[in-house]
Amino acid sequence: MRGISEALVAPISSRDEDNNRKSLENDVIQGRAHIQRHEIDNGDDNNTRQLDDREKNEGSAESSLQSRDSVRGINEVLAPLSSIDNEDLNRESLESEVLSQPPKAPPNKGGHYKEIFECICWLMFFSIWGTLARLGLTALEGYPGANVQALVWVQFSGCVVMGCLSETKDFFVVGDGRNLQLFVGLTTGFCGSFTTFSSWMFSTFLAMANAAPDFSRPRGYSVMALLDGIVVTLALAIGGLRFGANIGYFLRHGIRHGKKDTIYGFSKVSGRHAVPFLQCASIILGIGSWIGAVLMTIFQTEWRGVALFAVTFSPAGAILRWYLARKLNSLYPSFPIGTFTANIFGTILIGCFSIAQQRAADYNSATACQVLQGLSDGFCGCLTTVSTFVLELQTLERRHAWRYGAASVCLGIIGMCLTTGVDNWRFRKHVQLGC
Repeated sequence: MRGISEALVAPISSRDEDNNRKSLENDVIQGRAHIQRHEIDNGDDNNTRQLDDREKNEGSAESSLQSRDSVRGINEVLAPLSSIDNEDLNRESLESEVLSQPPKAPPNKGGHYKEIFECICWLMFFSIWGTLARLGLTALEGYPGANVQALVWVQFSGCVVMGCLSETKDFFVVGDGRNLQLFVGLTTGFCGSFTTFSSWMFSTFLAMANAAPDFSRPRGYSVMALLDGIVVTLALAIGGLRFGANIGYFLRHGIRHGKKDTIYGFSKVSGRHAVPFLQCASIILGIGSWIGAVLMTIFQTEWRGVALFAVTFSPAGAILRWYLARKLNSLYPSFPIGTFTANIFGTILIGCFSIAQQRAADYNSATACQVLQGLSDGFCGCLTTVSTFVLELQTLERRHAWRYGAASVCLGIIGMCLTTGVDNWRFRKHVQLGC
């Protein structure tokens, strides 16, 4: 049947072609009538009469459409007798329906770039405050004779905040279902900059190498110092994450009064009004805070080595860590390679900066020493993170978590040994802390 229809599609240009077409049409009609006669019971006179009437109707329909040059008219007449023609008509109607619809609008790239820019601005703002919180808590807990390292409380506090935010994530979803970039600023920006992986590896190496301060003890105790720095920090960080998650759980259910369908947080606000306001706020706070930090670094010389250089370099570290996680973490879901790369790279950098800082102190270059201290505390401190690292350990499968955690800690210690360790053991000098 389809070969006959394809033969009829060709345009008719002469009288011979008209005769051929008419003969083919008659063959089609007679062949279909013969098939239907074979299927109808011979004793059913009513069916035979209906078939004869149908042939007459087809003959009259054929004569009325002989002036058409297209096979579409013939198919329309023969459509009740052929399932193939019915499929063609359905396909044609579907095509016409699709063509009648307006074309889809291309994706709004401008909106996507706006979200990225807003996210970067929030990262700038919260990384500055995360760095200040880390430096302040370290100074508060770094008293002489402390039982644990000062950074232990930094990691614990940052993981508590991270756990609370991860449990109340739906608080930052507006009424139309869009996630707010403010959540990325609080978690990746503040918590990621509050906690630091590179400084943890640096302080653990100093305890293992007995480099700063120097204690008179057998070398075997250096192994215990290494285990103390790793195990105590990890245990408190994981405990802080779970503790913060419980706080977030009770806050969420307390606000909702035990009802799951209760609307709370930014869900009460329409994204049409909240998103533009938060975008403007992120630009003002993020860029304004960083410009203020740069101006204070230029004019306030007494605070440069303590905090100002650190807060100046901190946004760059946080943005680079966010970019690496955004591009690389999805490549291997069982091994967050973006966070891993940021942590190991930042650890190696802080080891190199400590060597350069030692040389700057030898040459009495106070400004260079302060800049290097700011790079260590600000850029490396925000490039690396413990809160995200611990959160990933809790969300991965157990075997993947063990592999990821062991690789991160082992390579972090090896990186410190290859940088600060080589310099310290070669020149037999204690590591320079501060300027």
